[in-house]
Amino acid sequence: MLIDTHAHLEDKKFSRDLDRVLARAKDAGIERLVCIADDLSSSRRAVDLAKRFPFLRAAVGVHPQHDRTFRDDTLAELKELARLDSVVAIGEVGLDFHWDGFDRDRQFRVLASQAELASELSLPLVLHCRDAYPELIDFFSSNPDITSRGVVHCFSGTCDDAFGLLDLGFYLGVGGVITYPNGSHLRETIARVGLDRIVAETDSPYLPPQKKRGRRNEPSYMKFTIKGLADATGFTYQDVARITTANAVKLYGLDVDDTTEITYSVRNRLYVNVTNRCTNECCFCERDDDYRLLGHYLKLPGEPSASELLDAVGDTDRFEEVVICGLGEPTLRLDVVLKVAEALKVRGCRVRLNTNGHGNLIHGKNITSRLSGVFDSVTVTMNAHNKKTYNKISSPQDRKGAFDAMLDFTKKVKRHVPDVRMRVLALPEVDIEACRALAEDKLKVRFQVRAPRPQGYPVSTNGF
Repeated sequence: MLIDTHAHLEDKKFSRDLDRVLARAKDAGIERLVCIADDLSSSRRAVDLAKRFPFLRAAVGVHPQHDRTFRDDTLAELKELARLDSVVAIGEVGLDFHWDGFDRDRQFRVLASQAELASELSLPLVLHCRDAYPELIDFFSSNPDITSRGVVHCFSGTCDDAFGLLDLGFYLGVGGVITYPNGSHLRETIARVGLDRIVAETDSPYLPPQKKRGRRNEPSYMKFTIKGLADATGFTYQDVARITTANAVKLYGLDVDDTTEITYSVRNRLYVNVTNRCTNECCFCERDDDYRLLGHYLKLPGEPSASELLDAVGDTDRFEEVVICGLGEPTLRLDVVLKVAEALKVRGCRVRLNTNGHGNLIHGKNITSRLSGVFDSVTVTMNAHNKKTYNKISSPQDRKGAFDAMLDFTKKVKRHVPDVRMRVLALPEVDIEACRALAEDKLKVRFQVRAPRPQGYPVSTNGF
């Protein structure tokens, strides 16, 4: 399933063949589309389309290039339209300082009026920004009472602009530009910030992907954007489709699929979701958000048995590795973990355990010898360089012994498992070099650092 988060289907370029355009979109896997307006007249047309086609939703608003049309009665009608169930956002609004003759003060007034409306109605904003990223960031930073829930569509700013917007809470919309030869800066930015707050769009009928340049853009072409995002990030096409769809659902408050996955794939690895229980309550854990990890819903209604897990694993031939983990601590279910791992080894799989290193603490004895011959690799989530920082980040149940137990587990497990590594998230309070010294110099294991995401959205340390 794909969601085109930004298409101008009310545009006159679609007036003759919209039914065929939407049929092609459905054939291409586009399940839902958001029809974006740019003035009051197009807002009415977008709402009418959303009434006509149940899989469409609408956004209503006045684009900065149409700011001269914005009057007192404009806001009143936008408010009336925005109260309809089919309307999911206020937009396309924003700032555009590109063309000669723009009125800066008027653009800010029009943006402020519509942003205040979005705040009043608890709707996200769909933002246009051209040659005005510092000003847009400053506007929302200086007006904390105005919502910063929304998306900056067709993002084309610098990496610093991206982090500034993400820190405020915005999503970034990416379309066909990511496929352009001169889109290298965008590809580099997306590779750095990751997909956690990226949504896919076409901006139809504008900005077609490179392979369709010179043609009218349409939603069915979004597959090229998904492929461009996959190439930029190293994820698979299926990963990007799933992640951007989940992001769009969250952004616009669309109906969500809450089907729990007890196994899930990312890139060329398969992950086995053993438990949601944990001995830590880490500040970045998805359990504190919505149990969604890279588009997968991982909240377990109950803990699956070993046979249920193995049935869900299915064919493993296409996976480089099977990782036993969970949105929790898998060694809490050690017997189940070992049964699953042993069965996977019989199949010839490479098997990894992701753990917070509390296995010995949990069971009151050294369990590491039981992992011998069962696991090819163990990854320990280190989190911090000392007990004080570890307790702050991890909030362990055993604040006195958890950090030392994690280090001791790592020291002992390397005697039984050939590949042991420690992973840390580069949060501001973490001394990365002290962590590296602990892992590489003292414990003699491999060390990995994950870059933090911008403040305000979740970070996974679940093995990706």
